[in-house]
Amino acid sequence: MSWATTDRSGITMAIQGLVQSVDLLTDSLERKWGVGRLRLLVDDALRERFDRQWRKWQAAYAAQDLDAVRAHSEAMRRAWDALDQAATAAGHTPTAPEVWETRMPDGTVLAIVRSPAEQHVLARAARHEGDSRAREVWSLDEIGRVICAWEGRNWVDAIRAEFPGATVEALRLTPRGAEFDWLRGDEIPFGHNHGDTHAHTPLSRSAAR
Repeated sequence: MSWATTDRSGITMAIQGLVQSVDLLTDSLERKWGVGRLRLLVDDALRERFDRQWRKWQAAYAAQDLDAVRAHSEAMRRAWDALDQAATAAGHTPTAPEVWETRMPDGTVLAIVRSPAEQHVLARAARHEGDSRAREVWSLDEIGRVICAWEGRNWVDAIRAEFPGATVEALRLTPRGAEFDWLRGDEIPFGHNHGDTHAHTPLSRSAAR
């Protein structure tokens, strides 16, 4: 291995270390304030200065210029600190995700948050804290879109109108062509506050004919 190759490798490692130090601070502040939120909480002049510094840092990295990356990495750390202090001084509060968790039938943990910003914060925090649980994070917006697109929604609405307080206990997708016991009827997978959680709807023999 030539001295030039060794020197180039050392420069690459040094640049990578500097970039990682800025990334670490970025991740920390995004967990605190939300992804992409902090720069929007400060005045226009400070945000423009921050954006200019970010572009200089990116250009230095693209050029693989160690001296420039070192200088602009330090400047980026100061820039992030300036945003943090300015947002705090302006009375803004960090993002604190409110999370609801439940375990789904397949064993996966479902975590529900209010907004996509909180969704990003929770995902980053989980990686940072080493949370290795099988967990899906959904925002309320996503859940609303899924419910609107769900074909079975009308059935749920109709049953809840008939049985106030009914809850969804289970879902079953019946394959096309599957046999159906018309005499016994099918199970209604909804529980309510009156009686059993799984009710049958038997048809009379005359109706079955």
